Amino acid sequence: MRLKTLLQVLILFGIGLFGYWIYHSKIFETNPPEVKMMVRIGNEEKEVMPGANFWNPYRDMVLYMKDASGIRSYRIIAKSENGSILIDKQEAIVQRPEHLKVLLPKPNVMLKENEHIFYEIIVNDWSNSHFFSGNTTKLKFDFEVDTEAPLVRMVASSYKISYGGSALLIFKIEDKSTREVIVTNGTDQFKAFPFLQKGYYAVLIAWSIRNKIFNGTITAIDQAFNTKKVAIPIIKDPNVHYRFSKIKISDQFLNTKLDHLIDVIGERSPSSFSEPLEKFKYINELIRNKDENIIFRTTNASDYQGYLKPIHFNVFLPLKKAQVVGSFGDDRTYLYKDKKFSHSMHLGLDIANYKNAPILSTNAGEVLFTGLLGVYGNTVLIDHGMGLSSLYSHMSEFEVKAGDVINAYTEIGKTGQTGWAFGDHLHLGILVQGYPVRVAEWMDAKWIKSNITDVFLKAQNIIEGKK
Repeated sequence: MRLKTLLQVLILFGIGLFGYWIYHSKIFETNPPEVKMMVRIGNEEKEVMPGANFWNPYRDMVLYMKDASGIRSYRIIAKSENGSILIDKQEAIVQRPEHLKVLLPKPNVMLKENEHIFYEIIVNDWSNSHFFSGNTTKLKFDFEVDTEAPLVRMVASSYKISYGGSALLIFKIEDKSTREVIVTNGTDQFKAFPFLQKGYYAVLIAWSIRNKIFNGTITAIDQAFNTKKVAIPIIKDPNVHYRFSKIKISDQFLNTKLDHLIDVIGERSPSSFSEPLEKFKYINELIRNKDENIIFRTTNASDYQGYLKPIHFNVFLPLKKAQVVGSFGDDRTYLYKDKKFSHSMHLGLDIANYKNAPILSTNAGEVLFTGLLGVYGNTVLIDHGMGLSSLYSHMSEFEVKAGDVINAYTEIGKTGQTGWAFGDHLHLGILVQGYPVRVAEWMDAKWIKSNITDVFLKAQNIIEGKK
């Protein structure tokens, strides 16, 4: 009796083990084949999702098939709008490859613009699941023929862009299926925002002070991956000069001014450095770089769906009767005993009035950030729309917090000397999608009128058909 019971247990165990093997075996796996349609764009490939799509038949399309049990067969069917079969390609694969790549066959007929072609892709694997019939993947595509590249037309723009400065561009893209708009200065990319009516875009673009050359272009890509790239028709002024400063660092400064800031930063102890010069480089280069990355990520991430009217920008005058005590774009080389040992670039304008002077945001916006940064000290970042942000640093106190939506001429805090500041002052920065630009332009009412306000007005009149 015991032997019989033991035998039954062994049989049940064997059946369970066999079932487990079947369930986990490639021979009986139940996952359908993975099938992707990719279109070749130069040296790249972009995935085309099933469903309605625009298609340029002059581009190669590739089917990628993948399955753990191997690909058994595939069938590609293409039909015209009236239901006639243009392609019916079938192939059985006896080698059982786990990966298979097939060029999508194209109809051997002349295709008209806007004509629809319907593809069905059927792929079977070598699994013995589903009573040995295997697993099947079916994909359907509705392709509308589109071979025409988008048309890009400039509507209005700033007269010129200066080295380190910014400009406003408003343009129109004529295409039935715009996928992506790329605006670049040759190095950095800028998001263009939908403006007023469908097909129109506005963008503030920067000529970063770190880029010696401005090679601005606008690229429009449609759903069929037809691409049009045009040069930005704007005068480039490279004849803006910035200071190159050589600053000598004394032993007294190295031994008295660094430890406190390192303690405030809190990442390392002053005693962890082997020498004072190492402390200086740590603050001036590593911490400064971390601060600037935080500033860039915060101001570059702001996004809007579009703008139904132009934005009015006031001049940025955060302090009354202020004096300039530090220049934008100052390229600073630090010397110790006449040897270069560190370098930085000043990406804002330092201005001062009296101690703990009130700071105004003369433009409305949303507060993106209030907090302590290493070199910049207590800092406020405000988004004013169209990718334009302002930065206020070294503050002694805040009057706003992140998330606040403020009106123009709101007091946001007081000047101070937090961070790496030697004397009470304000570090003012203006950023276009995260890139610092010439502050002087945005403090000049005439420049704003000519390069921003009048450009918005001209574009609005053109778009809305006004004289």
